[in-house]
Amino acid sequence: MSNPLLADGLPAFSKIRPEHALPAVEQRLAEYREVIERIEALGGNVDYGNVVTAEALVDNALANTWSAVSHLHGVNNTPEWREAYEACLEPMTRFDTERGHNRKLWAAYKALAERDDFDDQDVALKATVQHELRDFHLSGVDLPEPDRKRFGEINMRLSELGNRFGNHVLDATEAYSETFDDVYQLAGLPKAELDMLAGMAREAGKTGWMANLSFPAFRAIITYADDRDLRERFHRAFATRASEIGPQGGEFDNGPVMREMLALRDEQAKLLGFEHHAAMRLSTRMADTAGEVESFLHDLADRARPQARAQFEELNVFAAGLGAETPLAPWDIAYYSEKLREDKLGINESMLKPWFELQRVFDGLFTTAGELFSLRFEADEAVDTWHEDVHYFQVLDESGQCVAGLYLDLYSRPRKSGGAWMDVCRARMKVGGVEQLPIAYLTCNFAPPADGRPSLLTHDDVVTIFHEFGHCLHHLLTRIDIPGVAGISGVEWDAVELPSQLMEGWAWEGESLNRYARHVESGEPLPEELLAGLRADQEFQGAMALVRQVEFALADLGLHTRSGADPVEIMRATHDRIAVTPMPEYSRYLMSFSHLFDGGYAAGYYSYLWAELLARDAFEMFKKNGLFDAASGQRLAREILEVGSSRPMHASWLAFRGREPTLDPLLSSYGVAA
Repeated sequence: MSNPLLADGLPAFSKIRPEHALPAVEQRLAEYREVIERIEALGGNVDYGNVVTAEALVDNALANTWSAVSHLHGVNNTPEWREAYEACLEPMTRFDTERGHNRKLWAAYKALAERDDFDDQDVALKATVQHELRDFHLSGVDLPEPDRKRFGEINMRLSELGNRFGNHVLDATEAYSETFDDVYQLAGLPKAELDMLAGMAREAGKTGWMANLSFPAFRAIITYADDRDLRERFHRAFATRASEIGPQGGEFDNGPVMREMLALRDEQAKLLGFEHHAAMRLSTRMADTAGEVESFLHDLADRARPQARAQFEELNVFAAGLGAETPLAPWDIAYYSEKLREDKLGINESMLKPWFELQRVFDGLFTTAGELFSLRFEADEAVDTWHEDVHYFQVLDESGQCVAGLYLDLYSRPRKSGGAWMDVCRARMKVGGVEQLPIAYLTCNFAPPADGRPSLLTHDDVVTIFHEFGHCLHHLLTRIDIPGVAGISGVEWDAVELPSQLMEGWAWEGESLNRYARHVESGEPLPEELLAGLRADQEFQGAMALVRQVEFALADLGLHTRSGADPVEIMRATHDRIAVTPMPEYSRYLMSFSHLFDGGYAAGYYSYLWAELLARDAFEMFKKNGLFDAASGQRLAREILEVGSSRPMHASWLAFRGREPTLDPLLSSYGVAA
């Protein structure tokens, strides 16, 4: 029990070392196996307490230990933590397969579902049992022995390959960099971006400015650099990350990893009797079939493509007027789009940054949550964290009682995985006399403060914060007591983005922006002309953006419905059929598409648009009733955020909105005519 990963309460991050990981995981797995053995010994004498409660307690203990291990691996991917994480993956995956194939445990849950009093049980308990039975089937428990064995072997291999894919992306992102000794080499970059690149150089022990392929650095170069050759170099390096070509060609090649994963996913689906991997994944989602998803996506593309073509033509004409070579190359699009945005709307990302100081944005975010859901967020600096920049907040209800907790890790740093995400530290639980509050991680990669100035955000960053905070609220506000169906756990994958995309709405509306968009020096609110430009910016090149999302979603679906086809050919054919912007021959974006191969979105990238359909419709209610209408916020909490997966999202949606969703608000948010 001296191992900090086995202690009760919040993780003691400052005491956790890589060498603690494997012993702690192995002990938790041993405890779990003991519980399963006791359930097996029950025979037909099962009840809800000695099966569901017993498993919930031991599963929660394992989840708490694994959460700290996987989180530290993500935010501090040193060689030591990578080795420790990989050492734990094998026994974790092996146990997951072993449990999923345990026919006695499966029989215990079947016996519970067949009890005369099953329909009288609490909705969370019933949902837990029903989800377990569904997941046992999808784990291959009812396959004949040779197939069940092969299914388990595939699980092990997929776990290993997914981890390798993510490592390759991180390594490729950090391995390529350029250092600049003269600021004129970075002509066009605003001061905030230059400060960020100077900070990256200092972190690397260099002078001048440095940019690698992390998204903040790549975005700064591709959006602002006047040097076209520099933009092209970075575009080529970024688009070929972790592939067989480009400046790192073959060094971190994810091509073989991706192809093997696709083949194994297809084989696994066919073992269960599904036509393809997409059909298997859709069996647990709001959408029923791949055909239904394809129709939804093609409908969006057909509506948006004519306007997207017109928007790209407008950009080409504008760029030609500035002397650019047209049609624009991929490394020119962001650069001239930013100039067109400024010319047409009177704004650009750099111009807006002084109004989005990070701390003020979070104050606005917390105020929004306070008015809608009667929450307060109080910093607790006594809580142990994994880095000096990380802060912990107690989440208090209107009576002042602590109901949840939130870790914020907001700045980019070396060996930290890129992007932004929410994850679970602790699930809510009130089972078997044990009570546990929900705790979330909110992790981002914003540029840290530099030269004594606070961190300033782009508006895209602000949208990202509100998005990830929506996921956090879904977890923190749950009132379900069994972890497996509480918060985000078990929610259909194509609905789990609903709360996050809904919260984005408060990053666009003037009534909300006026609460936190204050100039970093003068404290003045966002001027009306910039506010009007920002409102127009939501629809700026919106049809192009929508078509791009549809392209990604259809490529993902093609990868997981067309077994044996060449992934790059699927990627290119999808682009040629859907896109309006050019794709260079060297593009290998699939090789760094971590969502699909190391992030749970396989055959599910469409979920962003599917959930956005719900989110935009839901936000219309707030626009009608008032952005800070407490009654609407409480209704959202009661019917969607609090119930977790204790009922299907379709039922929760109908309880919240009172009708089926409509498409018009989604199209309108992209500026596309209904």
